[in-house]
Amino acid sequence: MTGRLAFLAGLAAALAASTAGAQSLVDSRLEVETWASGLSSPTTFTWIGPGEMLVIQKNNGQVKWIQDGVVKGTALDLTVQNDSERGGLGIAADPDFANNKYVYVYYSATSATGDSSTSTRWVDNRVVRYEWNGTNLINAFGPILAFPASAGQASGPNHDGGVIRFGPDGMLYGQTGDLNRGRMGGGTERVEQNTATTGSAFVGGIFRVQNDGSVPSDNPFLNESDANFHLWWSYGLRNGFGMCWDAVTGNLWNTENGPNVYDEVCRVPKGMNSGWLKIMGPDSRDARYGENGNQIFDSDDLTALDGSIYVDPELSFLSPIGITAIAFLDTRRFPADLRDECVLGDNNTGNLYLAPMKFDRDEFKLPTGLKDKVADDTTERNKLVWGSSWNVVTDLQIGADGYLYVASLGRGSILRIRPLTDTVDPAKLRFVPGVFFTGKKQNVEVSDDRYYTAEEKPGWRDRPPFKMLASFVLNEVAPTSIVVELEDKFGTEQMRQKIFVYNVVAAKWDKVDDVELGTTDVLRSITLSNPTDYIDPADLTVDVRIDVSSSNSKHMGTLPRPPVKMRIDLLQLLVTYP
Repeated sequence: MTGRLAFLAGLAAALAASTAGAQSLVDSRLEVETWASGLSSPTTFTWIGPGEMLVIQKNNGQVKWIQDGVVKGTALDLTVQNDSERGGLGIAADPDFANNKYVYVYYSATSATGDSSTSTRWVDNRVVRYEWNGTNLINAFGPILAFPASAGQASGPNHDGGVIRFGPDGMLYGQTGDLNRGRMGGGTERVEQNTATTGSAFVGGIFRVQNDGSVPSDNPFLNESDANFHLWWSYGLRNGFGMCWDAVTGNLWNTENGPNVYDEVCRVPKGMNSGWLKIMGPDSRDARYGENGNQIFDSDDLTALDGSIYVDPELSFLSPIGITAIAFLDTRRFPADLRDECVLGDNNTGNLYLAPMKFDRDEFKLPTGLKDKVADDTTERNKLVWGSSWNVVTDLQIGADGYLYVASLGRGSILRIRPLTDTVDPAKLRFVPGVFFTGKKQNVEVSDDRYYTAEEKPGWRDRPPFKMLASFVLNEVAPTSIVVELEDKFGTEQMRQKIFVYNVVAAKWDKVDDVELGTTDVLRSITLSNPTDYIDPADLTVDVRIDVSSSNSKHMGTLPRPPVKMRIDLLQLLVTYP
């Protein structure tokens, strides 16, 4: 089976039969739930609020509105061309959705009066902007971008790509495969496929436009005389179904499907030439396949637009897996060793893959056997397997609850991966007057030398007791266990630390810990009895108060007392749900 997602619907049905068991994960600290079901070939989704998403379906062009796992209705019913990989391809909410209510849809248009699989009915792949009115998508505007037929060139019906995302810069990015254009010989050679020095295929790259479809002034190829190159962020793309940003670095990453060799996971810098159709996999591997005439090509053989750069993939699969979605676990809810790592989906095996990142996050931290960045066989590939029986994974995104949501094409569902025990950071920190804190509370972990400090301003007389208040927001109202974890130390010895948790039922602060601490880090783990007593049902908050005073006899009863300096290495709740 080749790396492209040939005839998705048929493959999904076949794969469903071979992966009929329940989805599984290799990590026993995590569980899988079916969050929403009853969908028909869902491809991608976009969040429009906490627990609220819009999902586009491949074959019937319908956009389903889902709220808290319940399908509330059909927000839009497009007439689509759905043969092979065409159909409902991508959907993305505007970064300013809360105000403008814009939602962008990427789909294959047809000249037929209904959804069509007759290839000659295809018109183009287009991006159209709609407005959300609370139940439906209305007021179509556009297309703001379209990829139509081109004289003398092929038009698919595969290699359509389709995922669209807004980047951290507020621009709309999207992938279009090459629609089988730019092949060698017969006068069909094109720049985007690295087979010519002039002439645009107008497909085969990652586009970057403003939310009205206009080209940003800082796109990499604006100096090219052919305006068709102006919309590209990168080119040399065969086909791709995954694209996202690493929230830690801001780097763009994507997945690319190979022919009979080398699926790729790539970091995509500005102006990247991904190498297709002459190169798949690392340049040094000299891959040969039908589309490159079974010849050996090097990066020097590529068509280099001014400002372009060739970059080898950071991970390749010699035997293609039909690689699809990509996401980073940008969530504090998951165990610390999983946070910000990379997750991948595929079409051919129904697996999920976990690829840990190196410290600089430009590369993966791959296990023995994959140090060359290539999974050469099943044994090497299986070292990355994170889960199985997921069918065709078409989208991966983190929700507002910090859990990972997975679109499964053949299962017709949105699945959710969550930890058995949530890690919950403070949503708010408050101190008594005269206390300030420095550092980022989001960065702290146990004993990793990352911390933030709370310190009283010196010179104050008649200071009140040092108090720190932390508010935590839970995902659910009825946990089976809540554990308060605090690791900290002080600037002086003999400091008395008391921990209180507000009992909502009794309307009072319960003291749950009282200990003397000093200048050595100490980790406290306090399990709350009757945990639901401490949750405010109105907003699912748990409030924790930390009081600090000196237990040194020479300071007791004297003013001014020494200022308190508190170094906090960890403050979190561990919350387990039934």
